[in-house]
Amino acid sequence: MPPDASLVLAAVDFSDDARRAAWRAALVAAEQGARLELVHVMNRASASALRGLLRPQAGGEGRVLDSLRAMLDGLAAEIPGGAGTMARTRVIQGEVVPSLLEAASAAGLVVVGARGWNPIRDMLLGSTAERLLGRCRRPVLVARRPAKTPYRRVVAAIDFSTHSRAALDLAMRLAPHADIVLVHAYGVAFEGKLRLAGVDDERLRAFRAEARREALARMAALAASIGGDRSRLSQAVTHGHPPSVLLAKAAQLRADLIVIGKRGGTLAEDLVLGSVTRHVLADAACDVLVVQEGAGGA
Repeated sequence: MPPDASLVLAAVDFSDDARRAAWRAALVAAEQGARLELVHVMNRASASALRGLLRPQAGGEGRVLDSLRAMLDGLAAEIPGGAGTMARTRVIQGEVVPSLLEAASAAGLVVVGARGWNPIRDMLLGSTAERLLGRCRRPVLVARRPAKTPYRRVVAAIDFSTHSRAALDLAMRLAPHADIVLVHAYGVAFEGKLRLAGVDDERLRAFRAEARREALARMAALAASIGGDRSRLSQAVTHGHPPSVLLAKAAQLRADLIVIGKRGGTLAEDLVLGSVTRHVLADAACDVLVVQEGAGGA
């Protein structure tokens, strides 16, 4: 099924983080004039747990499904400002990640919570967000903070690849009134090996200065190529480890969103998150938007 750029899908498991995801999805949908869908996947474990809570009036699988639909409708009704009243709600039966991947294939943006209702399972197997991100072809927004206002301060990771440009383009559409800082972390190729080979500090400083000049020139060319209101864009080019530079800049600016482009690859490559994405997801204090190369926007 081709993706619908006007559909924002929020995955809900009724945890606090999932509630944040639903609220953020509603804010984004309202700002974009998009449709909103709240989806809950009922697997065997969640069905069994809910059936136990409903005893002695469990009434079988139909009763469980009715209860989940009522809970999902109730969550939609809780979304501030009435943004959730027009939301479509849907309960899917199946395994969580495959079912969400199928549902996500029709959406322009998928919003999930950073953690689920079972933190021990997340520690052992990875959160639903991480497992989904490893395989999802659609842009995925991982919600961490309560969604009270639209995004105002955004940090976008830039490595001059097509996937980082796709992420920036989507960020500008999803946060049309935000200040966006383009962050590039540069380094000297094989710097550690050069040190071991006896290259002195002065020569390494010269290599770094050249790498910085090249990065600044490419950043200026990128900024000049961006359409729309460029006055809300600024740039930061810093030497260092990319995820550490990105997280430090987000903390300094008190950003409410970090944007990362994810390289599309083979199935085996897609199953494992890149090191930058994984590091940022683990340590970011704000929401994180991950956009795969070639993914459309909401």
